[in-house]
Amino acid sequence: MNKITLHNPTLRVLQIFDAVYNSVDGITFAEISRRTDIAKGTLHPIVMTLLQEGFLQNFGSRITIGKNCFKLGYAYVHSLNYLNILKPHMRDIMTACDEICQLGILDGGDVLYVEKMEPNQAIRIESSAGKTIAAYATALGKCLLSGLTNAEIMELYPDEFIKYTIRTTPDFEALFLQLAAVRTNGYAHERGETNIDIECLAVPIKIADKVLASISVSLPIFRSTPEKIQQILAVLKLHAELIEKELVLLPMKANMFSD
Repeated sequence: MNKITLHNPTLRVLQIFDAVYNSVDGITFAEISRRTDIAKGTLHPIVMTLLQEGFLQNFGSRITIGKNCFKLGYAYVHSLNYLNILKPHMRDIMTACDEICQLGILDGGDVLYVEKMEPNQAIRIESSAGKTIAAYATALGKCLLSGLTNAEIMELYPDEFIKYTIRTTPDFEALFLQLAAVRTNGYAHERGETNIDIECLAVPIKIADKVLASISVSLPIFRSTPEKIQQILAVLKLHAELIEKELVLLPMKANMFSD
């Protein structure tokens, strides 16, 4: 297969979006230049065009994602027909467990959070669709990675693992042991790997033994009991089985999980 030659001006635009996306409170022009290694003279007309066209917006000196990026993201989510199948199940899981239920797919080495359903709890877990986080540090991500070979996983993480907390999975050796357990038991369970106070259980969604997505329930550790964990796990496994049966009847829609 011939190697595709990437278009450098387009890559610069994507690098700018990536820099802005990864800045929670916005980013200055100088910071964009430093993070992307794009010279200010080259960067200026690109950023001004993106601002003018509504793909970026600025508040004083700080630049954030603009409304037209939101429209593109919404159009992407709207194209995911399988959400019509999963949303009712996620709502039922949320109601049964009285905790937040989330759906994730693999985006390179990260989990991309696609959808969430959250209960009316006094103390809530902060989450948002569109967020990404390293897959090795989340129950959702471990379920997604369980569908890959060890060699494929190692290619996703050429650098050292990010340590979100003292409990974050530290290396490939630990990760591969965890993924072996996921494949054997059919679920992932992590405590405090991205937030020291949060616990999460997840199950993979499969079609023909291929992991397409994962659904999870997260809860504050102080609300966790052995009985509640077993209840959450039973609910997740039940709905994963039901979802898979529905997706088998719609193979073309199921394919929309994959790239």
